[in-house]
Amino acid sequence: MAETHSAEELINKAAAILGKYVPGEALGDVEHVTIDKCIDDVLAEIAKIVAIGDRDQIPNLVFETVARLVAIYAAAEFSNQPLDLVAVQNHEARLRYLIAQTPTYEVLATNHF
Repeated sequence: MAETHSAEELINKAAAILGKYVPGEALGDVEHVTIDKCIDDVLAEIAKIVAIGDRDQIPNLVFETVARLVAIYAAAEFSNQPLDLVAVQNHEARLRYLIAQTPTYEVLATNHF
């Protein structure tokens, strides 16, 4: 299993969550462009929770939750409705939970008295 996912996989997953993607068929251009625009917005919003520097290297650990966030943003775009902030906050809390469980393996600086 891959350790990261590409932006194209994220677009397809978000479209599948929204019911706009059928495996084996091409995603419509309007849907593809709309979901693609939402990726940058989501990555900017969650930057304080998890740092994803390259949109083509989304860690497997957070991929599903990021896809759901992208789907929420795209759903607001498709329906011309305000963003569902409660759902966004729930998924951001899920990201915090997932990241909190991950060891950083950073070397800590010692402070000798």
